[in-house]
Amino acid sequence: MPRFGGAWESGAISGDHLDVVISVLSPRTQEAFERDEEMLVEHAQILEFRHFVTFMARWALLADPDGAEETDMERRARRDAFLVQSIDGMWVGRLLLDPVAGEALVNALEPIYERFFQEDWAKAKAELGRDPYAEELCRTPGQRRCDAWVEMATLSRCVPEGARRPEPLVTFMVNCDLVQGPLLQLAKSRTQVAPGTLLDHLDEATFERIVFGPANRAECSITARFFSGATRRILEVRDQECCHPYCDEPSDNCQADHILEYSKGGLTTQENGRMMCPTHNMGRNNDPPLVE
Repeated sequence: MPRFGGAWESGAISGDHLDVVISVLSPRTQEAFERDEEMLVEHAQILEFRHFVTFMARWALLADPDGAEETDMERRARRDAFLVQSIDGMWVGRLLLDPVAGEALVNALEPIYERFFQEDWAKAKAELGRDPYAEELCRTPGQRRCDAWVEMATLSRCVPEGARRPEPLVTFMVNCDLVQGPLLQLAKSRTQVAPGTLLDHLDEATFERIVFGPANRAECSITARFFSGATRRILEVRDQECCHPYCDEPSDNCQADHILEYSKGGLTTQENGRMMCPTHNMGRNNDPPLVE
């Protein structure tokens, strides 16, 4: 790794960057790595570290697709869980899930946890007459997570027999650069997975196609005041997070914003749109330059 070694010695990258690179090296990726090392070093220096981790995962998928499939199968085979009762009656557990199963579980738990947090916040604010501090809430984060697990189990008992199961959504991105854009990743965590991971979910999944570019697009009117329908969905999939350079709020928690303001003639198109979290959208005039 001569170029990476030189960049590390000069302080241009950290030891963490080297750890990420080493984790994807193997005899099967060596030739591709020797070919691409200069390009990879450049990305290590210009990307935020979390984006570099994702970039290297994408590179590894392209450099060794068979190895990526084997890795995903190995990760799924490692799944494990136990829940046992201790002598004093408390229950102790451990959980290890593959990326797809873990994301499905988190997607179910997070709305319940958020509901509990809002309830605790409202109760404390009513009692104190002001916005409470975190330590003034009636439950700790760990207690809310425990209660969310129990609530999820309770809700599962309320589902009528034969009820329709939630369907995974598979989004195909058209006119998207496979190196710079996602090859195959999970929507919330953006974990890179091999294409074979999708096979177990095809029978129950629904599909959508996101087309980038001006041709053959079914979107809202370019003169509409708000981004909606297909146009908003395109921005969510494309941006993935708040476009403010110091924010990583997921795009499904963000607002669709005009780059050139609507009041100044900005059109409601994907080229003139971006996802912004409510905080940075409200304060856009006072913040540093935004990522276009």
